Amino acid sequence: MLNKHLIKRLPKERAFKVGISGRDLEGLSLTEALKADILSAINSTDATDVRLGFFFAKHFLRPGQDLQFDQSLLKASLALIETSESGIKDNCVTMLILLGRNLSNYRSLMLDALPDSDPMVRQKAIHAYQTYTRPKEFGPLERFEQDDYATEIGMGSHLIYELRNMALEKIETVVNRKFKKIEKTEIYKGNNVVFWWDWEPFHKWKNGPLHKLGFV
Repeated sequence: MLNKHLIKRLPKERAFKVGISGRDLEGLSLTEALKADILSAINSTDATDVRLGFFFAKHFLRPGQDLQFDQSLLKASLALIETSESGIKDNCVTMLILLGRNLSNYRSLMLDALPDSDPMVRQKAIHAYQTYTRPKEFGPLERFEQDDYATEIGMGSHLIYELRNMALEKIETVVNRKFKKIEKTEIYKGNNVVFWWDWEPFHKWKNGPLHKLGFV
């Protein structure tokens, strides 16, 4: 069930007929009481409460402005980061990226997030890749060449292997090179066509003599 302490803070007239949006929180102030309600929801045993708590937390969080609140959110997130509940672990990873970069195990936690079963967790780990990896390190991203998460790029548009493309673009950034873009397609789950960028130009560079000698 939804946390009654957080729900009662919302306006009676919502921005949209269904669900809760950030616009519904715009008239609220982050008081000590609201902080307590947010943390109570995140620390709840009810998954719906936890997700609602994180929704509020992400809206109000300003890293560095309230160190005690930051640390409380980070502690709660670390306690939940091994969960398999949908919509919770990705929020924990978001908090880790925003608040936990100074942790001694930040790199290992983020490397563990890269192969996570939840595509939203993997997506966040790719986005934040350069916050936890070594200069020009691209090895951890190579697994995404076979990632099977497919999504539309817009309402009613064709499918793409989003994380394959994201990881390849991140490799380009890390090694400061642009690889030739060759679009590939295949049939996805029987009746849809899915698109992605071919990784072969990357492999040609990686296995080339100049790269192996350390010149590029």
